[in-house]
This record gives sequence, C-alpha cells and structure tokens, in this order.
Amino acid sequence: MNYLARITTYALFAVLLSASTFAAGKITGKVTDSKDNTGIEADVKLLSLPDSNVIGGAKCDANGSFIIENVPFGSHRIEVSFIGYASLTVENVRLSEQNELISLDTIRLKKQDVTTDEILVEETKGLIQFSADKKIFNVKESELTKGGTALDVLKKVPMVDVDVNDNVSMRGSQNVKILIDDKPSRFVSLKQIPADAIERVELITNPPAKYESEGVTGLINIVMKKNNKLGFTGSANLGGNYTQKLSGWGGLDFNFKKNSWTVFSGIYSGTWNNKFSYSRTTDYFTPVSSLNSDGLGKNNGHWIWGQGGIEHEFAPGRTVGFEANFGTGKWFNSDNSSNNTLNSLGELASYYTTANDRNGLWENMTGSLYFNNKLSEDGQEFSGDLTLSRNRNENNFGTVKQDYDSLSNPLNTSPLNQRDTTMFKSYNLNAQIDYTHPLSKVSKLEVGYKGTFRLNDNDFNSDTLDYNTGIYQTNNSVNNHFKLNEYINAAYGVFSSSIGDFSYKLGVRVEQTNTKGELVTNGEDFKKNYFDFFPTVNLSQKIAKMHQVQLSYSRRITRPNIWRMNPFVNKFNPRFIHMGNPDLNPEYTDSYELSFMFYTPVLSVTPMAFYRQNHDVISNYNYLIDSNVSVTTYRNAAGSKAYGMDLLLSSRSLGWMTLNATFSFYNTKFDDDPSLTDYASEEGFSWKTNIRTSLMLKFVNLELFYTYTGKKVNAQGTDIPTSSLDASVSKTFLNDKLTVSLRANDILSTQQWGQDMNAVDYRSSFRNDWSSRMVSLNLSLRFGNTDENYQKKKKQKQNTNEGSDQQDNSQGR
Repeated sequence: MNYLARITTYALFAVLLSASTFAAGKITGKVTDSKDNTGIEADVKLLSLPDSNVIGGAKCDANGSFIIENVPFGSHRIEVSFIGYASLTVENVRLSEQNELISLDTIRLKKQDVTTDEILVEETKGLIQFSADKKIFNVKESELTKGGTALDVLKKVPMVDVDVNDNVSMRGSQNVKILIDDKPSRFVSLKQIPADAIERVELITNPPAKYESEGVTGLINIVMKKNNKLGFTGSANLGGNYTQKLSGWGGLDFNFKKNSWTVFSGIYSGTWNNKFSYSRTTDYFTPVSSLNSDGLGKNNGHWIWGQGGIEHEFAPGRTVGFEANFGTGKWFNSDNSSNNTLNSLGELASYYTTANDRNGLWENMTGSLYFNNKLSEDGQEFSGDLTLSRNRNENNFGTVKQDYDSLSNPLNTSPLNQRDTTMFKSYNLNAQIDYTHPLSKVSKLEVGYKGTFRLNDNDFNSDTLDYNTGIYQTNNSVNNHFKLNEYINAAYGVFSSSIGDFSYKLGVRVEQTNTKGELVTNGEDFKKNYFDFFPTVNLSQKIAKMHQVQLSYSRRITRPNIWRMNPFVNKFNPRFIHMGNPDLNPEYTDSYELSFMFYTPVLSVTPMAFYRQNHDVISNYNYLIDSNVSVTTYRNAAGSKAYGMDLLLSSRSLGWMTLNATFSFYNTKFDDDPSLTDYASEEGFSWKTNIRTSLMLKFVNLELFYTYTGKKVNAQGTDIPTSSLDASVSKTFLNDKLTVSLRANDILSTQQWGQDMNAVDYRSSFRNDWSSRMVSLNLSLRFGNTDENYQKKKKQKQNTNEGSDQQDNSQGR
C-alpha cells in the first residue's frame, strides 16, 4: 500500500503541475424539435478527437440552450441525445487561442421511436459498451500498449490477469476461452499478435447460447482492426524497447475501399530480449530434507505477423469475403542453476548443477471464407463462415546435469547430457451458419449450427549422450507420440424480446463431443463421447435513460486439452516429472451474474456481482515417488465455488482529466475430496485493482496505469501478490497524423510471479523475476487520400437508415 500512496502523490502532483498550463475555451448552442422548434432539455456530450474521450458535457435548459465551459483547445465532437428523438452528432468543432468561443448552429432533433438493447458509456480511450451479454473495452488508442503484444493489451483490461507463463485468467480462473474476431484463437501464444493490430477487447462473462459453451468464466473476444473508410488509407508504425538490451518492432497496414470492393492488408515484425531469475525451495516430510534451487537465464527471439483480405458487396447487406493471417517466429532461451540438497539438520548433503539450452520455432496460418446475406429490411439475415487453421511448433531442449558431493567433488565423470525435441501440430476446421428471423419489432429468433473439428499431434523424442561412443542414443522409455482428435457438433436457439424497458434473451445450446486419443508409441487408444445441454438466460431492465440492471445465467464446460490428457511421462528435470491423465472428465460450471450500470455526465459506476459453482474441477495434482521425485499430473477434484464483485468507476469531472478504476474482490473455495484424505480443501480471498488516469496537458498527453493483484488461491496452494506502475507520454504532430509516444512499464520494478504449494509429502515455494521494467519509444504515422465528400455522404445515408443525422460544424458562427 506504500506504493499506492506514492502513486497517488505522483498523480496529484502531476495534476497540480498541469493546472497552470491548461488552456480552455467555451462552446454554446441550442437544441430544438425539428418540426415546431421548441426547446429540448437534451443531453450534450463533448468528446475529444481523434481518441473519442468524453471530456465534458451539459444538460440543456427548458429553452434548449446549453454552455460547455473549460473546453481544451483542439478538435472535438459533440453528441446530442434525448428520449424519443434520434441522436445527432456534430463533427469537427475546433477551438484555439484565436477562436476561444464557439456558437453552434441550432441543433434540430427528429422524433423517432428507437429500440435498443445496449447503452453506450464513454470511457477513457474510447467507449465502454454494456449490452445484454458483453462488456467492450476499446483499447486501440492507448499508448500504454504501443509496440506490445495481445498479452500487454489484456493486462490493461479490467477483470483479466496474465501471469509470467502467459496464462490468461478472468476473475481468478484460467478456464477462459479466447476468441479472435468471434472465432476460436488459432494462436498457440497471444504473444504472436501485435497490440497495434487490435481494435477492442470484448468480455462476455455469461455468454448466450449463440456462443460456444467452453470457458468457465466466459469468453474474451479480441477484435482486430478493420478500416471502413473509402479510398486509400493506412499507417506506418515503428518502435524500440529497452530492458537490459535493445529490441524493436515495426509495422505497416493499409486499406483500399472503392465502390463495392474492399482490400486490406498489414504486416508487423519485431524482436525481444530480456533476462530472468528464479528460485525454488522444496521441503520433504519423509525423510526430512530439502532442495533449494536458484537460476539465472536469458530469453530472446524474433517474429513476423501479417494479415490480409478482400470483401465484395453484391448489394446492400449482402457480402462475401475472404481473409487470412499468418505468423512465424523463433525464440531462444538458456539458463544455469544450482540445486542444493540439505539433510534434516540443514547441512549440505549434495548438490547438482544444470545448464539448459532451449530454442523453438512456431508457425501458424489461418484462412476464412464468409458471407452475410440480409434477406429483408426488418432484420432477417442468414450468414456463414468456414475457417481452416494450421499450427506447427517445434521445441528443442538440451540439458547438462553434473552431480557433486557436499565437498564439491564430482560424483561422476560423465554428467547427464540430454536433448529433447517436441513437435506439435494441429489442424482446426470450424464451420458455422447462423439465421436470424424477426418475429416482431421487439422480438426475434436466432438459430444456428457450428461444427468444430480439431486434429492434434504431439511427438516427443529424447536422446542421451553415450560417452563411450560419443553418439546420442534414443531414450525409448520416454519417447512418446500422442494424437488427440475432437469432433464437436453444436446447435443453438435464442429467443429475445422486450416489454417496455425490460428485455430478455432465453437460449439453449446442445453439443455432442466425440474425443479419440491415440498413444502411437505403444498402440493404445481411448475414446470419450458425451452429449450436453447448456441453457442461458439474460435479463435487462433499463432505469430512466442511462441506467440499467442486468441478470444472467449460463452453464459452461471446460474440456481437458491435449497437454492434460497426454499420458506420456516427461522427465524434464531429474527431480520433477510431468504427465497427463487420459481419464479426465470435462469440468462443468453454473454461472450467475448481477450488474447495475449508473451513469451521469460526471461519474459512471458499474458494480457486478457473480457466483460460480464448478463440478469435477480439472486441477493440478502433485505427489512424490522415490521419496524425493515430484510428479505433477491432473485430476478431477470434487468441485469448487467462487463468488465476488467487480466495481468499475469512471470520473471526468475535470475536462482535461479522466480517472478510471476497477476494483475486483472474490473468494474461491475448493470442496473436500473424499478420495484424498491427506488433503485439506483450499479456500481464500483475493482482490485486484486497476487505476488509470489520463491528463490532457497543454503540450502533451500523460497516461498513468497502476495494477495490484493480491494473493490468489488454487487447488493446492496460492499465487503470490504482484503489482506494476506504467506511464506513457504522447504528442501529435502534422495535424494529428503523426503520434510520438514514450512509455515505461513496471517503473517501480514490483512485478513478480510465484507459487506456494502444499502436497501430501512436501511443500514447495517458487519465485520468478524477469526484466519487466522497460522503456519504449514509438512512432505512428497515418496516411491516405480518402474521398472526404463521398465519405460524409455515405455516412449521412447510413445514419439516416439508423434513425440519426450527422452535422458538420468546423467553424464557429
């Protein structure tokens, strides 16, 4: 908490320092009915450009007049809305030292009955959108992730955690499903996706039946950037990072749209370079002894990622398209460790050293063919998608182990010299069709089918050096070739409707799963087939204009993956063994959530309470063999319960400053397992907070981000707390076309990762510290020659169809 106090002090100092440099103007206007010109007490919001920050607003008086004061110099957008009227947007409102007062033309709103399922709330760096089934965080403008990866983006998203091993969790659980553009992620690691290619992140904590049922805590959908502007547009990006060594990245993307054709493409490439250290302490109970390990290492690599596509619109609402992406890269990792064995008196009994050298290659390719067919103007639609992806990963691991006695005398003249190779390949085919049929103005029926076909192939080979011949000999006892194929057929139906301000979605999804595992090494195989129903309920009640209460329920499933089901014994360390369990059953979850959204022009508050009941929990299971060799495998635990609350706050009481905070509190309890009498169930409370503030100073924009994650409970222990403070300073040039940003990650060097684990015969503590403190300089240049006039006409036509108008006020009157 001392760090938090220091951070608050720094933020207050920055606010006070900037107050004297702040320059502002004033905007006035009037809102009337388009027919009788009577004044309307409308809501007026002021947004800065190009990032769409809400920086102020006003409520019109009885005559429809409004005044917005303390408006920062620069370009802005004004959004005007009122119940029973179509919303209207005023673009390009510019204030400067020469033009401090803007008096807008009279804004005339048209009466229209508008039914909507969602409420839009402006948030720092974009919109937060609350609908009946998702929460959307627009992250594309944040300078805190420039030059990073998708994992860096997720670290900044409320309710989401990313640990040192790149495991993503939401609300304390790693059983979350990752989607890319509403399709299952085809990337082995999210490090393969550049942050600058991401438009927004959608959290779907209780998905309706239309979405697949995998993921205990729901779905995280990463939406990639797409440009719908007419003409030719694009951007060039370049950056450099410094930890203890330099690394860099760069990217180029473009979009061309003319008439009914759209073509887009992008390519990014970069390197990384960092160091790490780790330590492990293991205390054995029988016989009493301990093993203490310490190591130092380095990690570096390079990557390239690209995407492209083409789309043709045959008629309004009828399109067909193809898009593809690819990624490849290489990584290199090496470390050296010392491992000391102590007897019951704490004296050194023996020790051994290891020198590890690892490297790997990844490749992934994905192609998707899709169509959308709008059958009628009232919302009848038929769409389909066929996606094929291929992943290939090759990992090489070499280790040299030398044993010594307590006096540092070598115990042998031929230390263990072993090298392992793992080749993993997967092919994924997804076929999906969806149909939407409106039943009335407020009711509709959605039905669809999805087929998921996954082929996974994991081949592990191990060789040990024979000192007599100088040749590496194959270790047939540990070599393993395992295949796992999954075929999942799913059908869903969702009925949605509304009664006044009350709306609801009722759905059911049925899935048939067929799994076949084959241990090619010895010819063994196994099969698991099961059929499941997944009901979903989503309820929403609007209160006044901008407030909303939501209640939802869903049943979820977590299927065991290939790593957990592969039965081969991996002796990656002489004292530690890993093996899968082919007898694992799926894990099921009943998930409930209640949320309330309260919004004013000054403050928005969104508390969200949740409860999860998990059955047959898939969890790690650790035990000893030969008194001092630890085995890690997986099992179905009896069950677990989790409950908690997320509180999202957003304040913009000052036009030049926004403050956003998320506080998450949750408790997890693992049920007692009668089959494991030596284990006590784990239970614990944890919390997390994210605080972000953006300061629009006179010359630059300053962004600060702080996160703290408390101790988290798992099935056999806890994860230690961690925290980080990040900052970014950015400035635009060339009429906002060039952005220069400087960011720093983990300024206080407090990020760490570790676990404390309790097993039947031992307890263990592990810590990992890597070079998370980093400084990055990034440049982004936007270019293009869009047809401005045609663009505006097209946009006005679209807004008319949606029941809203658009108006341009580039100069004051």
